Amino acid sequence: MAARRTAARPDGQVLVIFAMGLVMLLTFASLAFDIGRFYSERRFLQNAADAGALAMANALIRGETLSDADAQARDVLARNFLGSPNGSSPGLPPATPDYEAGHSGDPAYLTNGILVTGSDIRVAVQSDVGYTFGRVIGLGTNTIIAHARVRSVGDMLPIAVRHFINAPGPTTGATAPCAIGTNDFYDLIATSDTSCLGTSTNDSLRTDPSAGMDYDASNLNNDPSHHGPIIALVGQGAAPANNASFRGFVVLDIRDFASSSSNLFYNGVTSGTSPNTLKSTEAGWVVPGYPGPAFPAATTPPDPNDQVGIMDGNTAGIVVDAIGQRYAPGDEILAAVYSGTTMTIPDFSYTVANTQTIGTTQNRNNAVSMTLSKNASFTGVVTTTAFKDWGDPANPYGTTLSAITMSPDPATPNTTVKWATFSTTGAPVGVYTVWVKGHSSSPYLTDHFYPVAINIGGVARDFSSSSAGMVIPVATTGATGSGTMTFSTGGGSSTFGGNITLSVEGGPQDNGVLPAGIGSVNITPTTLNLTSSGNRSATVTINGGSLSPGEYPLTVRATGTNSAGQVVTRQIPFIFDIATGSTSNEYVDVMGFAVFRITDVTSNSVDGYAISGVYADMNDPQLRRGQVARLVPWN
Repeated sequence: MAARRTAARPDGQVLVIFAMGLVMLLTFASLAFDIGRFYSERRFLQNAADAGALAMANALIRGETLSDADAQARDVLARNFLGSPNGSSPGLPPATPDYEAGHSGDPAYLTNGILVTGSDIRVAVQSDVGYTFGRVIGLGTNTIIAHARVRSVGDMLPIAVRHFINAPGPTTGATAPCAIGTNDFYDLIATSDTSCLGTSTNDSLRTDPSAGMDYDASNLNNDPSHHGPIIALVGQGAAPANNASFRGFVVLDIRDFASSSSNLFYNGVTSGTSPNTLKSTEAGWVVPGYPGPAFPAATTPPDPNDQVGIMDGNTAGIVVDAIGQRYAPGDEILAAVYSGTTMTIPDFSYTVANTQTIGTTQNRNNAVSMTLSKNASFTGVVTTTAFKDWGDPANPYGTTLSAITMSPDPATPNTTVKWATFSTTGAPVGVYTVWVKGHSSSPYLTDHFYPVAINIGGVARDFSSSSAGMVIPVATTGATGSGTMTFSTGGGSSTFGGNITLSVEGGPQDNGVLPAGIGSVNITPTTLNLTSSGNRSATVTINGGSLSPGEYPLTVRATGTNSAGQVVTRQIPFIFDIATGSTSNEYVDVMGFAVFRITDVTSNSVDGYAISGVYADMNDPQLRRGQVARLVPWN
C-alpha cells in the first residue's frame, strides 16, 4: 500500500512572519515618536538661541559692554530653557566656545558657545534628549544643536549731516574749548571742545566724539569733551554755506550720479516722479526703515555709487515730522555725513573733429588740436590716449600710422591738447577709426571716448553719420527699445558709390564686446546703398535681457568699399539706457556714516550731536548704536 503524503500547512509560517513584522512596525513607530520629540526640542532650542542672540545684539546696540551683553544673552537663554517640551535641562553655553572637530576657531563650525565677530553674533546651544522606545534597540541619548546668527546693520535715515562748516579753516586764534561762532571753522564730527581746531584736512588737534555721559534734558551740552557740538541735523539751520535751499533731506533711491543723465532709480521711483512725491516716499521709510539696496562703503576718491542726490527746494518738514514719530530726544540715529558743501557732477569734455586727414607718408606732428574743457566742479587732471578700432585688422594704427601721443599729458582743463605725434610711412589709402580716450581718476573715475576717422591719402568718396550720441531708452529691465540712425553721402564726385555693411558692437570701454546679459541686438537693414546722394536710415533694436538699470555705451560699425576701391570704416557710438532718468545734477558726496544723539525735535528741525566718528561702512561695529539687529542665515 502506497504511503500517504500530507501537504505542509503554512499557518505557522504566517504567524512567525506576522510576529516579526509587528515587532518591526512597533520599532519604527517608537522611533518615529522619538524623532518627533527631537524635532520639538530642536524648535524649542532654536527659539531660545534666536532670542539670546537678539538680546545680545540689542544690548550692544544700546551701548552696553560686551560682558554685560553676554550676561543678558545668557539670562534670556536660561529663562527660555525652562520651557522644554521634553523636560530637558539644556546647559548654558560654555565660556570657551566649542567647535566641530578639526575646525577650532571657525565661526561656521561653532557647536556650543557665544561668539562675537565684528557685527556678527553667533549663538550655538545644545541639549541631550534621551530616547524613549529607542532604548529597546540600544539607543541612549541624542544631542540636539541649534544655531542662531544675528548681524547688526546700518539703519540709515534719508538725511545727510554736514561734516564741516566754513572749511577749510583754520579759524585765526582758535583755542579749546571751542565756542560756535557764525563765521568760524568747525568740524561737526569732533568733540565740542576741539571742533574749531585744525583744518578740514588736518585733524591732529581734534578728538573723535563718543557716547560719553547719558542724555540730560536739563543740560544738553553736559559732556562737550566727549560728544560733538549741538547742531541742526536736518531742517531749518542745516543748510550748507553754498546752498541755502538744501536742508539735509537727501534722496536715497537715486544712487548712481556718474553723469547728469545716468541717475539710477530704485524702489518704484521713476524719472517722472515729482519732488513732492519723492519726499513723501523718502519720509515714509523713516519709521519702518530704509528698504535698501544698502549703500556701499565710501571710498576715496569717491565712487559715483557713494553719492546721493539732494532734494529740490527747502522743504524738510515732512522728514522732520517722520523722525519725530519714531524718535525722541535722547535717541540715537545713523546718518550719512557729507563735506558740508553740495556738489555739481564734475565733468570734462573734449571738442574733437570727426575726421582728420593725412597723406600716406606725411608728418603732421602737433598739427591737430583738441579743446579740453570742464565745468566749475571738476578739479582733476585728464590723461589722453588713443587706440585703434578693435575690429579692423587692416587698420594701420601702430604700424604705418604711428601711435598718437598727446601734449600736454596729463592736462588741466581748460586748455588745448595737441597730437604730439601724428605721422604715416607708406600707410594704405582709406578711412580708418581711431579712438581718443580722456581719463580722470579725480574727483572720481571718469572716462570719455571719441571716435575720429583718419582719412589717409585723401579719400574723397566718403560717408558720415549725424547719429553719434543717440540714446535708446527703455523704462524697465528686460524691455526692448529702438532708435534710428541716419547715414549720408555727398553728391557728384564725392558720392560714396557703393554699399556699407552695418553691425552693432559693444562700446569702446569694452573693445567692442557686448555687455554680458544683453538680449537680442539687431540693426535693420544690415546693408545700405550709398550710390547716390541723400540720407539713408537704419533702425537699431535692442532687448535689455538681464542687464541691470544703467547706461550702456554701444557702437554701430559701418564699413564698405567706395567706387574708387577704397575702404571706409566709421564707428558711431550710442547709448542703451535702462530705467534711468535725467535729473538735477546736484548731489552730496557721502564721506561716511556717523551716529548722532537727538537733543530736540521741533516742527522745523531735528537737532543733535555726534557720538561717533565717521566710518566708511554703515555696518561697522563702531556704529552699533545706530544699527538694528537682524537674524541672518548661519552660513
